[in-house]
Amino acid sequence: MLPSWMLLLVSVGYAALLFAVAWWGDRNPAHVQRPALRPVVYSLALAVYCSSWTFYGAVGSAARHGLGYLPIYLGPLLLLVFGWRILERMALIAQSQSTVSIADFIAARYGRSQRLAAMVAVIALVAAVPYLALQYKAVALSLQVLGGPEMGNSSFGDPALYVALLMALFAILFGTRQVDATEHRPGMMLAIALESLVKLVALIAVGVFALSWLGGGERIAAATGTLFAHAAPDGFVAQTLLAFAAIFCLPRQFHVAIVECGDVSEIRRARWLFGGYLVIVSLMVVPIAAAGIALFDDSAAIADTYVLALPLAERREALALFAYVGGFSAATGMVIVASVALAIMVSNDLVMPLLLRRRGWAQRHGGDLAGTVLWVRRVAILCFAGLAYGYYRASGSNTTLASYGLMAFAAVAQFAPALIGGLYWRGASRQGAEAGLLIGFAVWIYTLLLPTLTDAGWFDGAWLEAGPFGFAWLRPRGLFGMQGWDPLTHGTFWALLFNIGTLLLVSQRWRPGLEEHLAAVPYLNPYAERRAPGSSEWRSGLQVRDLLTLARRIVGARHAQRAFVEQAQSLQQALQPSAPADRGWVQFTERLLASAIGAASARLVLTSSLRGSGMDLGEVVAVLDEAGQELRFNREILSTTLENIDQGVSVVDREMRLVAWNRRYQQLFDYPDGMLYVGRPVADLIRYNAERGELGDLDDAGMDTETAKRIAYMRGGSPHVSERVLGNGLVIEVRGQPLPRGGYVTSYSDVTEYKRVERALREINETLEQRVTVRTREAEAAQQSRTRFLAALSHDVLQPLNAARLFTSALRESDGADEQRRLAERVDTSLRAAEELLDGLLDVSRLDAGALRPEWSDFDAAELMQDLAAQYAPMAAARAIELRLSVRSLPVRSDRRLLRRVLQNFLANALRYTREGRIVLAARPRGDSVALQVWDTGPGIPEHHMRQIYDEFHRYQQPFDWDERGLGLGLSICQRISRLLGHRLDARSRVGHGSVFSIMVPRAAQAAPVRMRTDSLEPGSLAGMRVLCVDNDPDILAGMQALLQRWQVEVLVATTVDAALAHMEQRPDVLVADYHLHDRLDGLDTLDALRAIAPGTPGVLLTADGSDALKQAARRRGYRVLTKPLKPASLRAFLAAQTRLMRVD
Repeated sequence: MLPSWMLLLVSVGYAALLFAVAWWGDRNPAHVQRPALRPVVYSLALAVYCSSWTFYGAVGSAARHGLGYLPIYLGPLLLLVFGWRILERMALIAQSQSTVSIADFIAARYGRSQRLAAMVAVIALVAAVPYLALQYKAVALSLQVLGGPEMGNSSFGDPALYVALLMALFAILFGTRQVDATEHRPGMMLAIALESLVKLVALIAVGVFALSWLGGGERIAAATGTLFAHAAPDGFVAQTLLAFAAIFCLPRQFHVAIVECGDVSEIRRARWLFGGYLVIVSLMVVPIAAAGIALFDDSAAIADTYVLALPLAERREALALFAYVGGFSAATGMVIVASVALAIMVSNDLVMPLLLRRRGWAQRHGGDLAGTVLWVRRVAILCFAGLAYGYYRASGSNTTLASYGLMAFAAVAQFAPALIGGLYWRGASRQGAEAGLLIGFAVWIYTLLLPTLTDAGWFDGAWLEAGPFGFAWLRPRGLFGMQGWDPLTHGTFWALLFNIGTLLLVSQRWRPGLEEHLAAVPYLNPYAERRAPGSSEWRSGLQVRDLLTLARRIVGARHAQRAFVEQAQSLQQALQPSAPADRGWVQFTERLLASAIGAASARLVLTSSLRGSGMDLGEVVAVLDEAGQELRFNREILSTTLENIDQGVSVVDREMRLVAWNRRYQQLFDYPDGMLYVGRPVADLIRYNAERGELGDLDDAGMDTETAKRIAYMRGGSPHVSERVLGNGLVIEVRGQPLPRGGYVTSYSDVTEYKRVERALREINETLEQRVTVRTREAEAAQQSRTRFLAALSHDVLQPLNAARLFTSALRESDGADEQRRLAERVDTSLRAAEELLDGLLDVSRLDAGALRPEWSDFDAAELMQDLAAQYAPMAAARAIELRLSVRSLPVRSDRRLLRRVLQNFLANALRYTREGRIVLAARPRGDSVALQVWDTGPGIPEHHMRQIYDEFHRYQQPFDWDERGLGLGLSICQRISRLLGHRLDARSRVGHGSVFSIMVPRAAQAAPVRMRTDSLEPGSLAGMRVLCVDNDPDILAGMQALLQRWQVEVLVATTVDAALAHMEQRPDVLVADYHLHDRLDGLDTLDALRAIAPGTPGVLLTADGSDALKQAARRRGYRVLTKPLKPASLRAFLAAQTRLMRVD
């Protein structure tokens, strides 16, 4: 055993070396990118495929199953020998499409589907968790072998946890330094290459030691014969297939092989370098496994640890330590690259799309998302480490390293159908790829993941043998009764079968749309998309003479010669048959041949000729398709234009088959997905519309006749314009035009709105005279109403003022005290009437002008009604009228102030017209609303007056012996407020019994907290208070002083701002200022100046300007607003409240 401090020192030192190498690589990228070094670094980085599974687990597999270890090496070797073109195609596509991950690569092929990218990212994440756990288990095993079983037994002291954090830190530092995922990471690649070299040398060292330990050839032969005594295991083929697909399906392999590929030529070099690497590693497994079996005989060590246990048993501690470093390299290299690749997918395809969908999120971040992307990737790497470590701790210790890796291989193999199908099959659709991926992954979970978790003790194992719900044919390891296969082969077979079958069937049902067809072009022929050198630099063994000879055979000698001479003249050079044929000459020849035999035949003839000249197929395709790129570009512009116009468009060829359409066409006629595809007979579409009744009520014979008629019309090539009303009510204008070389193009415009407006204009024109008469009558009625209003206004305003003048004169001439009091009361009543009239007129003016804006809030209706009852209780008691309250807590939503005004008018009318009896304030729920009601026992209103109660100045002209009459504005104001708030008013009355007025208010979910009401004070409670009054009108000040002195208040008066500031030396308790002072400061600024001397002093602003803006400005500064004409009761209530606060203080 080795001491733990030594293992810790070596681990930390090696990690520091990796950090230093990566740092140097990032600081000196030019050295890493040198032509001589770059292919070597790239090839060694590809060896990240050889994780701890191949370093430790392959030896264990060989010891247990003989040839069973070979598939993980055989699969990649077969790909490098026979399928390396797949990697080259992928690298070309990734460079042209700027894809940064396998999820991005697959999604870009199928129209850049965000949902498909998210599915790939989720599957990759689920598959990576057990694979990352494999690396932690390998590190834990190696530490237990070298340091003793006591290492790693507790979660707190588990060294695998610290290794996981160390790997995550490395991935964060050197894998998330830039946002652009297509930018290469030379530092990380150099560190990974170094790790690959270290693990290779370590494995060779242990293998050579095993050979020397085995001794002579006879012993080696005997041990090898024992090792391979058994035939290949049952899962050999399946494992080979999975390893083949893993090279381009594993996210980490895709990232290194495709994303980090600088030039496709590196792949050709890597075929031999990486292939040789795999051969050496696979050969070294054999002597190590053989020596382990011979030495331990399956008794002293588990097979997965032979690489460490063999030198340790022979007391070669240095070699064992070197082997540990090699295994540590294998684990860290895989974890680092896998973490970076997964973090890119999680940020680009899962997290950032969700953040960007949040309204205003990008604007709040100023459009700079780089920092957010990097932090998302860093947090994702830490989460991967935590998830994988948790899975490693929870999955138990009975699972071999190979079983971890193979299960992950089977999961990512579900990408293969969508990948390979996207590279070679034009008919693969987004719906097919999504459905196949989803179903294949679900089968993988059911047949592989759940049984593995069940074996680990997560679930009851009975269902594995009996099947879910007792259905034996659904057993996950014997699906549909299939027996005799190992679990991996069984699960892989069914998952891929369902995946491929679903991809084929769904793609046939829902064919690719226009966007997917365009996206598939660079995937189906990536060599055409590759940017080649200019024509002056491109050379081959082909001469102009060869192209001229070929053209003579097709178009004739004279025509070919003339065409070639004219082409040379256009290039400002003489025709030189012996000159090398550059790219321009090849493309010119193709166009010349196409003019005679068609484009397809010309391509075939020229391709055969160029292949005969010794050119590589990729070069042939690149040359011929450069001209095709321009054609495709123009086609893309046309397709984009069609997709962004309002009209639906369909194009059929001379055979009356559909060749082009846009999405609007499909939407207008509501064709189901998959019904429209290139080559579909247009007769099928006409018949489909006829069966839905779009062409009228037709029987089968009528449908056939109508279909044949329309087809004949298009074949005849006659333009036409018509209108059609579809079953959904849309009115479609159809315009058809023949194409020059046969075929027909039809546009469909939705003119429903135009027809509606046309019909409305026709109706308006027909009823215009009638409407003019109605509007004239309404205008005359409005003029008469305004005349009556002004006349009533003149009378009702002058009457109370005139009465006040008379009462004042009588008061001045009266001698008796009782008579003075009576006349004073009459003066007060008349002035109050004038005040109420002016307030009412002001409210009507504001409501009609739209100057009032509701301030919505949620509050308790019971609180509002209680406040009103408390306010009017003294008035009711003075009239000997019983005022009842019938309410309970009912939250409502309205403008509290405006709603209170409505209820005040209801209650004031009830008190005014009720001689005896009672008045009831009630709040009753009515569904989603609350009815706030005022009941009275007054005289009632006749039915013929009920329709006029909301008119201005309308009063029920019944004489009352208690001498009460209103102004006729209250209910008119109530009606205007209810319209503003959107609340419904209701009134009912019976003559001789009373009336009830109500307003319907919507209910709220929850009311705001109830405000505490302060208790009223005694009348003499203002004694000793000192009030400073500021007003530029001496008469107002005199009246204010007389009023306040009657309340035993000490009054300080000032007509200017300076005089008021001088009075502050006497420390007034309350400040009262008029808003319009006609001084250097207005009332608000004056209060601020006074409060600056005595902070916290309460202030009151008096104003005749009742605008909401002024009130809000005063409230923001902490002042109370009282409007003119001033109500003494309001001022007294404010002063009393301040007195109470002073007492509390």
